[in-house]
Amino acid sequence: MCYHAFMKIKDRKKETPSTVTQLASAMAALGMYTGENTEAEHAAEAKRLGSADYFRLFMANALLGMVETEVMLADAISVSHEQMSSAHRQARVAAGAEEDPAKLLRFLRWRTLRVEWPLREIAQNVEVGPVPLAAAHAAEGLQRLLEVCAAGQNPETASPIEMKTDLKTAREALTNAVANIDIMLQLIAKAEDLFSR
Repeated sequence: MCYHAFMKIKDRKKETPSTVTQLASAMAALGMYTGENTEAEHAAEAKRLGSADYFRLFMANALLGMVETEVMLADAISVSHEQMSSAHRQARVAAGAEEDPAKLLRFLRWRTLRVEWPLREIAQNVEVGPVPLAAAHAAEGLQRLLEVCAAGQNPETASPIEMKTDLKTAREALTNAVANIDIMLQLIAKAEDLFSR
């Protein structure tokens, strides 16, 4: 049985980004924006941050964080695997990425990049150990593989040189991920040996 949400969700085909006013209105609808949402307010914030484009980027990412929190809370309910899969599909539909394999793969790569960057920041702290670094390498490998998959959807325009470079980078990243996992396993083995004495 397939579950479909009977909601009026627009398949996002547009390429024009939403305005800051629209983003702030969406935040306000979630109860997360306390500003006045006026042109003057937005102009002042854009000036403070350095540019209107950066302010819009800032607002879009803030909204994304709010929505992701809502999704995390929604995902916590008990439903069937099929229901959860159908609900998750709505994100891809709303992003306009579900029907186009190349667009879907690039959308997934974009999501993976958003995982990789904070993991690399976490891994800068040597006290966290090798596992976050392994995760960062794995994320890099995955996003490179997704880029190759996306490029492969259009063989006539795909660059064999770029695909080869991405594949080599992915292999190196995944090899580094395994190496860091091995370091952690060795540390655990040493600890187990120490405590077994």
